[in-house]
Amino acid sequence: MKKTLNVLLTGSASGIGAKVAEAFAAEGHGVYGIDIKETKIEGVRSFTADVRDAAALDGVRAELEAEGVLLDVIISVAGVHEMISLVEGEPSHMERLIDINLLGPMNLCRIFHPLLSPTGRVILVTSEVATLAPLPFNGLYTVSKNALEAYAQALRQELGLLGQRVITVRPGAIATPLQDGSIKDTERLAQSTGLFSRQASRFSGIARRFMGTPLPPERLARTVLRAAKAKRPRLAYNKHRSLGLLLLNLLPLRLQCAVIKLLLGRSGKKG
Repeated sequence: MKKTLNVLLTGSASGIGAKVAEAFAAEGHGVYGIDIKETKIEGVRSFTADVRDAAALDGVRAELEAEGVLLDVIISVAGVHEMISLVEGEPSHMERLIDINLLGPMNLCRIFHPLLSPTGRVILVTSEVATLAPLPFNGLYTVSKNALEAYAQALRQELGLLGQRVITVRPGAIATPLQDGSIKDTERLAQSTGLFSRQASRFSGIARRFMGTPLPPERLARTVLRAAKAKRPRLAYNKHRSLGLLLLNLLPLRLQCAVIKLLLGRSGKKG
């Protein structure tokens, strides 16, 4: 007889998170979805909360705790992407990205860990760039995901002492609104930057070629489902990683910088 899991996940209202929620609900698991918007998926109980708002997450935990809910899996999917020049970016934008991509998952795990079963699992969706050297204009996003991977390893060692597992899932290009937005965001940066207009414009075209054809989010959802159910799960699952990025990262860092400079050209101010 298959075990029914109680699963809590963020980002459940759209994109990857919605497909993950659907995959678990379709198998009859108990699914509790957290998002800033209502999650309208059959079989998913919706909680409206921002992962940056610890008080709101505390409220969700208190409600589940009062009902005696014991979680088998905590899944962090919610995340944002923005192309930012590290020397021109607005502080509020930079803080928002770090708050959601890094501090959000940390809040989630800290607040809901008391409800996690003794043999429970934490699954953190990071990114294919999480273990790679950063690229220009995508640097802050990469920093947030690299930091999330480091956090996952530290958490893995701590929770391993309790008999619980921590797993990361590293997706490449996935066909979601977030993916489409990243290309448009590069075009926005090209129009708004005062230092890198030509380079940002060129980067947009190069990024399209590097990413290749985005993967349907349903396939990534099946990977997350497998990670949650496997008797001996991997520590990390890589899905649809860019061959171009992997090859670039085989080069020494100095040579990577030279290749990027060759592809994008020297910077110059607009006008």
